[in-house]
Amino acid sequence: MENIKVVFFDADNTLIDHKECERQALVYLFNNMEVEYKEEYQNIFSPLDRELWDSIAHGTCTVSKEDIPQYRFKKFFEVLDIKYDNFYEANKLFQDGLSNSSALLNNAEEIVKYLYDKGYKLYVVTNGLVRLQKPRIMNSRISEFISDILVSEEVGAYKPDPKIFNILLDRIKMNTNNVIMIGDSLEKDIQGAKNANIKSIWYNYKNKKNETSILPDYEISNLLDVKDIL
Repeated sequence: MENIKVVFFDADNTLIDHKECERQALVYLFNNMEVEYKEEYQNIFSPLDRELWDSIAHGTCTVSKEDIPQYRFKKFFEVLDIKYDNFYEANKLFQDGLSNSSALLNNAEEIVKYLYDKGYKLYVVTNGLVRLQKPRIMNSRISEFISDILVSEEVGAYKPDPKIFNILLDRIKMNTNNVIMIGDSLEKDIQGAKNANIKSIWYNYKNKKNETSILPDYEISNLLDVKDIL
């Protein structure tokens, strides 16, 4: 693919180990609450948190999007029967812990360094909050290889909206046919790339069957398989 000069990466579950970062954030939260943390707590928090955010997307949530960060801890502590009612502080502590975590997925460092050494310019394009997303990349072992990080919050556009891709393309003065996107989400990363007329690689690490109409240009189950494409 001689025309490809730039690689856009998703962050969570593509380069960053979201599950481990979340675990570290929960440990940080409970340590600051001076409450003993138990590993099974993440198995309660993760689906509860995901269900709330998904309910916003499906229009079924009973609270506002702005209230979810605090509301999730209200529900979480109710399940655990923990008497702690400063949900704003709980969310702040959790986000502080999350922003200071920088766990990478297996092979993330190797493939990023490989692409960098091959001469590709590397960027991260991610949904989320700047204060949570940027530090985790910048404090990780791959930061020296990443040219820039664009977070949806700072541009007011979320993948799969092509606007977030177009803003970065304009910023780096690059044509769409010179760029390829690597991400784990068909709906956000791959559809977003298609919307912006960018080639895509679906990182299907769970080996899920694609039951959507979204078709990536390439599909891999191991990040190192990118070497066979680029």
